Amino acid sequence: MNLSNLAKFILGFTLAIALTIGGAIAASLYLVARLTALPPKPDFTDETPRATTVSATPTPAPTTTPAPIPSPTPTPESGLYRARVTWPEGLTLRESSGYEAKSVGGVAFNEIVVVLEETDNGAWQRLRSTATNQEGWVVGGNIEPTSD
Repeated sequence: MNLSNLAKFILGFTLAIALTIGGAIAASLYLVARLTALPPKPDFTDETPRATTVSATPTPAPTTTPAPIPSPTPTPESGLYRARVTWPEGLTLRESSGYEAKSVGGVAFNEIVVVLEETDNGAWQRLRSTATNQEGWVVGGNIEPTSD
């Protein structure tokens, strides 16, 4: 084997390896670019604004209805106050003050309750729901007094 044949072999082998590596890199970059591209924004037909047509029909005059007679609301017993639930998930009513006490119901967020009793340290409060008349203990600090 002479020197020129050896040089041709080494050059050919090196070019083959370089083309293989270059092709693999190009293919992987193409696949990565295709897989990471954002999809086209969907076009929902119900999102397009609709033209509203204004009818020329006269609107009837509003009729006055008699104001409803407010029903008397029961006033809380003396020494008690009304409050609104401020905890977003609502509160769990329990049989007694303590986390291990059995759950007897719940009150929803923004519901009006009547505070019946509080522990000395204010950690627990006994409430009555005005919506369901359920009574139970809740963790203190999750209601705020209201004038409703």
